[in-house]
Amino acid sequence: MKNKNWFEVSRQGLKTLQAGKPKHYIVRELIQNAFDEDIKYCEVGLSYDGKEAQIKVVDDSPEGFRDLADAYTLFKETYKRPDPTKRGRFNIGEKQAIALSERARISTTKGTIIFEEEGRRNSRETRDLGSEVILWVKMKKEDFNEMFEILKRYIPPKDITFVINGNTYHSRIPEKIAKASLKTEIEENGIMKQVERKTEIWIYRKAYNTAMLYEIGIPICEIDCQFDISIQQRVPLSVDRETVSQKYLNDIFAEVLNETYENIEKENSSDIWVREALRNKRIKMGAVRDIVRKRFGEKSCVANPFDPISVDEAISRGYNMVYGSELSSKEWQAIRESQALQSSSELFGKDFVGAEAIEPTKEMEKIKDLAQRIAERVLGIKIGVNFIKSKADCGASFGNNYLTFNVSQLPESFWENPVKAETISLILHEIAHSKGNHTEMSYQKCLSDMAGKLIRIALEEPKFFE
Repeated sequence: MKNKNWFEVSRQGLKTLQAGKPKHYIVRELIQNAFDEDIKYCEVGLSYDGKEAQIKVVDDSPEGFRDLADAYTLFKETYKRPDPTKRGRFNIGEKQAIALSERARISTTKGTIIFEEEGRRNSRETRDLGSEVILWVKMKKEDFNEMFEILKRYIPPKDITFVINGNTYHSRIPEKIAKASLKTEIEENGIMKQVERKTEIWIYRKAYNTAMLYEIGIPICEIDCQFDISIQQRVPLSVDRETVSQKYLNDIFAEVLNETYENIEKENSSDIWVREALRNKRIKMGAVRDIVRKRFGEKSCVANPFDPISVDEAISRGYNMVYGSELSSKEWQAIRESQALQSSSELFGKDFVGAEAIEPTKEMEKIKDLAQRIAERVLGIKIGVNFIKSKADCGASFGNNYLTFNVSQLPESFWENPVKAETISLILHEIAHSKGNHTEMSYQKCLSDMAGKLIRIALEEPKFFE
């Protein structure tokens, strides 16, 4: 004798597979089915007797269950699959919920099905409108409480009255709406596949301590984000609808940050979700620049390890240095493409390649003479002095026992009198680099030693400065 069915399904086996899932998944499957229908009202009733929870979901769908066989047929064909704006797709959710139940009852406009210890039976009892699903499920008190708390986080459609244990929970108004092409699941020509489709991402102020990712208002999972996020089409998930891929999540983070970066506070600029967004190819250049500024400050630059003098100069001018190890390769790529940060060499490099050497004036010669005499007297070294014109952002530089004055960056008044505080200060500042960089103790000690010696010279040999 042939059996027309190829497969049999073990209720106990299905129950075992579902037993480890959070209990709030039970009510989720029932609510999403209701929200997918043409309803104006959905009511959830929860009660607990210490061992067993009663879960009741009622809606006012004019048609009720389209087919009562949907209640007990796994993976049955469904009208929802070709429509990515419907939450259901596998026609398995209510079966998973029923499998976890001790008993269940589904009443609709087309009849009633009762699931009990002895098996499944039909009743001619019907409803005039909508459906009523009642499940009795054994669970712990903490599981019941978690289910109730998660249920309150649902975002019902704005035209549906959503009631939980007598209290009405209203829809929420998103703070921002992003439009983006995202992966979704859809049936085309009898094949269920993933396609990329334009949709909206509704961004809400976080309602609880942890943010939630939603599929058209139905909670999927908690996420590390500053916002609650609801995707307005099917989200690609496993059959159990518990997980979303990290790549998909990172795409969402990038699209959300593109819309919200101006609202991100400094203390949140290095949050994990923000960093994931910066690594994503979808991120906008304006978002990168704004987040980098908030994270590292207005005065910041990339430390060039091959140009320590420029790093030292940047630090001395109060710049926050950003080092290679602080960011991932993809973050650095985004920063380069957006030109969010300049390097220390670009800002303070004293590379005078292409500079124009100039003949010193009489006033310049006096300053040259003063600089050489100070270096020999207080440091015991002989130095050369050059004068150039350069676009480099510095008035002078010292290296290889040469002091170079960049005339382009020094005012005319600088040359009027060599023996003045401004001139002597610059000479000392530069020749002290013979002992180290700004941030080194040897440099600081050299400066103080030279200052002390010059004071003694001024007191004992005033003609030194004539």
